[in-house]
Order: sequence, then structure tokens, then C-alpha cells
Amino acid sequence: MLPSFEVLMNLALHEPETLETLRLSWVEETINRAPEHFQRRLRGLQFQIDMEREKASNPVSSCVRLSQMMHAGLANLHEAINKQSEVDGPQHNAQASMAAIIPFPLALVD
Repeated sequence: MLPSFEVLMNLALHEPETLETLRLSWVEETINRAPEHFQRRLRGLQFQIDMEREKASNPVSSCVRLSQMMHAGLANLHEAINKQSEVDGPQHNAQASMAAIIPFPLALVD
């Protein structure tokens, strides 16, 4: 469980090295908990995040850079989904959204 915001803020202000050590251990723990076939990709993503943080001149710049990374990733996902929809066509999408309706008998209430 993560410490409270107040505890983290106190560490950031008074013990930034301790906070950084905690951050690194949480990242490593999170990656290690992921299925093994995802871990290499997660380490690559963490490397990209670390490099963007290092290039930033201050914490706000770091936040903006990481936000831009997330938005770019979301745009790529959106594009991939739209391309798949175009390949499948509207008929496939209509069929995929149809489901069998199973009638349930009405229960008699006493």
C-alpha cells in the first residue's frame, strides 16, 4: 500500500533520495508482478519514461513530457482500433454486437 500524499510530500521536500529509492522499488515490484511475457515491454517503457524525466529541466516539464507520451500512446491505440474496424467492415461490427437473448421465466411472487 502506498503512503499517504502527506507522507510522500514530506519525503519529496525533506528526503528526496529516500522517495526516489521508494519509487524505483515500486516500479521494479510492479514490473516483476506482471506476467513474464509483458516484463520486457514494461522495462522498455520504463526506460523511455526515465529518459523523458531526465531530459526535462524541471518537474513540470517532466509531467508535460510524460503526459504527451501517454496521449501519443492513446492516439496510436485509437488509430489501431479504427484501422481494425475498417478492415472488418460495418457488417462484421453489426454481427459482433448482436447477442442471443435468453428468456427467463417469470418468478411467481407469493
